[in-house]
Amino acid sequence: MNVFFFGIRFEREKSRKVAAHRRAVLRKESEVLEFERKIREIENGLRQETEKMRATAAELSNLHKVRQASVALNVWQPEVIRGRQKQIVEQSAVPVESRVHSLEMELKLCRQRISGFDKAYRDEKRRLELAMEQLASMKYHPLRDHKLISSGDKEYKKKRKKLKTSVIFPEKQG
Repeated sequence: MNVFFFGIRFEREKSRKVAAHRRAVLRKESEVLEFERKIREIENGLRQETEKMRATAAELSNLHKVRQASVALNVWQPEVIRGRQKQIVEQSAVPVESRVHSLEMELKLCRQRISGFDKAYRDEKRRLELAMEQLASMKYHPLRDHKLISSGDKEYKKKRKKLKTSVIFPEKQG
């Protein structure tokens, strides 16, 4: 009778430990998925910030052309060239100097945010790799996973040349 209760308690304890291990594995898998989600968000933010930086750089380049055209208006030039430069200058409604300054500041901000995204990406990637290693070690069970052998250990499966089992000694030859 005592053995019967021991068996019931043993099975109950065993199932409790298995359930606790399963919960721990599920938590770690959830953590891995959360890290992957954060990495995707960082990649999207990095992509958007890079696009914004390219657009800002292109606009800044255009404003530098407008600035050059406005400076060139003060110098004597043939009327054809002067008309084109005047047209470029008239297209910009905002004073060029203030817009150039704000675009340069925006470009610096973009660079700073991109470097922040890069750092966050590296940190999250490191955390993800660590969590994946922990998950792999939690899932590993030597008795269940005995078939998982690395490629370097498969050397024993190669066919080897059979050695002759009967060796003829000169004394026994008749």
